[in-house]
Amino acid sequence: MIRLACPVCEEETDFEILKEPPEAVVRCTRCGRTMRVTLKEPKICTIKTIVSCGTESHHGIIELMEGDTCAVGDLLVAEVEGESYGVEVTAIERDNARRKKLPAEEIEVLWTRLVDKVIIRASLNKGAVTIPLYEQVPGDKVYTIDHITTVDGKQFRITRIKLRKGNVIERKHQSALAHEIKRIYGERS
Repeated sequence: MIRLACPVCEEETDFEILKEPPEAVVRCTRCGRTMRVTLKEPKICTIKTIVSCGTESHHGIIELMEGDTCAVGDLLVAEVEGESYGVEVTAIERDNARRKKLPAEEIEVLWTRLVDKVIIRASLNKGAVTIPLYEQVPGDKVYTIDHITTVDGKQFRITRIKLRKGNVIERKHQSALAHEIKRIYGERS
């Protein structure tokens, strides 16, 4: 099946492929109109990618279809040394300049960060003393305000969460995924 503009229905509809591309024969599933069309196989763009994980960076690739637009914040799959990882785009490079959004064929380098596994940073307050805590966790782990959690072997109640976007959440029962979090603040329960 493919979606095309039907000259009879005068709108985009589903067409059944009767003969394979590039010189395809298709039939409209709504009115039954049969026609020949030239279908071009979309080209795959292999883009050089830097994948950051904490203090380490690795070189890899991301494959996007020609014409697809990539933007900062997009979640994609990167290949690094034969392994696949979920990543978030943090910057897009073209002509030694950073861009917010570009078509795949214009991208020279994608800068990303690993979201499958992330380092959670927490600050645990015990009176006048603040203890910094760090732990690697799955990127989809959920942290919720006013819930008790454990980071680096220390158990505490979450009082607020600073997100990577810059905002802070602190209402009871608000939550965030680990890959969205910049720092968790908590008090010994």
